[in-house]
Amino acid sequence: MPRRCDVDPHLAHLISAQDQVLHRHQALAAGLSADAIRHRVRHKQWQILLPQVYLCHPGEPARRQRLIAALLYCGADSAIDGVDACRYHGLKGVAVDDVTVHMAVPPASKARSRAWVVVRQAAHFTVCRSDALRYVDPATAVIAATRRATSARRVLAVVSEATQRRIATPDELLRAHLLGPPKNAKLADDALGHVRRGVRSVPEGEFRTLAEAVPLLPPLLYNRVLRMPDGRRVSPDALAPDCPLIHETNGRVAHEREDLFQDMQARHDYLTACGFTVLHNSPRRIYGEGRLVISEFERCYRRLAGSGWPHGVAFLQDAN
Repeated sequence: MPRRCDVDPHLAHLISAQDQVLHRHQALAAGLSADAIRHRVRHKQWQILLPQVYLCHPGEPARRQRLIAALLYCGADSAIDGVDACRYHGLKGVAVDDVTVHMAVPPASKARSRAWVVVRQAAHFTVCRSDALRYVDPATAVIAATRRATSARRVLAVVSEATQRRIATPDELLRAHLLGPPKNAKLADDALGHVRRGVRSVPEGEFRTLAEAVPLLPPLLYNRVLRMPDGRRVSPDALAPDCPLIHETNGRVAHEREDLFQDMQARHDYLTACGFTVLHNSPRRIYGEGRLVISEFERCYRRLAGSGWPHGVAFLQDAN
């Protein structure tokens, strides 16, 4: 039995504030001896989560306890990275691993990946604080998540959601991308290329890829805000720059529009009445019948090219 220690009465409060997670240095500073710590671990009152980091009860650690443990392990300058930080900042389309925790640390940090903690050295990130937790800034979190993804659609989904929800601007994402590690950067390159051109969803990105493969088609305008002759604002998904031709991607998860149309048919009828030719396609058809989709759009463009937009239609502002 270890000798009774003169323990700081605030230790219990500290353990509670840190969700029952404690670093060895904190325990020693509070008056616990090394023998007292070993006694608690040996008798399964405490358990070792990471080197010098303990869970002060015998049960399975919760997600938040793993996050706190990772922060204590990596040091005061560290921050939670990747998908956990994305979820904290409001992104819903990212999946969090129940066990693995990704961390960002400054280049001078001695922390290294260990057990279920994956450590990334990063020279540029801002820390956002919440209670006992610290997260990297939104743009850094998004880019870090894209570096670990293997699907182009998944990367575009994360990047586009960040801009749709105004969690990070395209410029902020580009800066984080350029300052981030070069490894696995190609998917983010492509996704940011879509988003900075105005694309706001994965199906829209797929349509843009199809359109850019057709030599006849000029670069289309995506989600640009138009002022219509009656003063209403409309933001078409894809718009030809030199003729009254629009492509709308239907069935996607709704994102914020500048216009007030809630009904697809009413929107279609209004645009048609103003003089536009409007083609509609579902994401499933864009993915499964892409050649036919873009062929139909191209035929319409051949017929309308150079005719200009209807009288009284003008840009209100750029998308970005």
